[in-house]
Amino acid sequence: MEPDLQITMKGLPEDIGCAIGNAVATAVRTFKDVDSELDFRRMHRIVVTTDFAGELAELSAATASGNSITHTNEDYAVAIAKVMIIPCGDDFEIVPIINANFAAALAQEDSENFDRERFRSALHFLHHELCHVHDDNKKIDALASDMLRTRYRGKDMYIRPLAEVCWSEYIATLLSCSTAGENDINGMTESFADAVKRTKPEIDKEILSYRSHADLMKLLEAFGRHGEFLAKAAAYTLGYVDGLGQPLVELSKDASEVLAGSYFESTWNSMHTALRNMLKVYPEGWKDLSIMDELAGAIESYYADMGLILSTTGDGQAYLDVPFRPETMSSS
Repeated sequence: MEPDLQITMKGLPEDIGCAIGNAVATAVRTFKDVDSELDFRRMHRIVVTTDFAGELAELSAATASGNSITHTNEDYAVAIAKVMIIPCGDDFEIVPIINANFAAALAQEDSENFDRERFRSALHFLHHELCHVHDDNKKIDALASDMLRTRYRGKDMYIRPLAEVCWSEYIATLLSCSTAGENDINGMTESFADAVKRTKPEIDKEILSYRSHADLMKLLEAFGRHGEFLAKAAAYTLGYVDGLGQPLVELSKDASEVLAGSYFESTWNSMHTALRNMLKVYPEGWKDLSIMDELAGAIESYYADMGLILSTTGDGQAYLDVPFRPETMSSS
């Protein structure tokens, strides 16, 4: 662990903040002691805050991309942590932002109402975020001149960032699966199965609505909310599959049955192949952004399977075609 690592507490009384900060620092130190290969370079601070969304908004302008950083905030899932990459001189700083309500579970070990499962889950998800830090360091070393400074154009604006996120969730889960409890794995496979059942009907409904309002950006934003969640949940689940060395049917028979024969099965298979191919040469064999090509192809096909055909015009603009299909045409 970096000797100058600071745990910054925001929005909590001093005594509570101190207890949570000490618990987070102890957990980080323990993970580094247990796994000396974890790469925490460039992580000089961890921010624990009661205003998670506000902290993300505040730091967004300083990130490597300069774009507003979004996080999952839906009925079916709410983000509890985010790792951000911020320019720092000629290099970058990696800053994990953690929801204080989530981090508080790490400080309850000596309390009378100690909840072992809640503590273990919090420890696992902190481990997951620290594995994002590790992965970000490896990507910066290999791809800094491309990945963190490239401004995507055309269809790549929608395809490439999602491919990058899918890799990040896959590798962070694979590297942190040793601390996952049964509840953590069951929760993720259940979330994935629910997303498979929910997402295509949701996007079909949005396409039907688009036939009336003709607002392409509104349609793409809807896909960003719901369609991207499914792809990320798949990447997360695939991280457990490969990290634990167990096929999906062994992790969750229900999720395996939901996936089999579904509209998403081909995307699951192509994502899995692409992610494994990236892992085979990670990180030494990563030379440029072409490492993402196969995974980006899987994501583009996923868009198409959902009824959104992306392409790039001659002048570099994104073009979206929404072909008429029986499931996205009004019966009236």
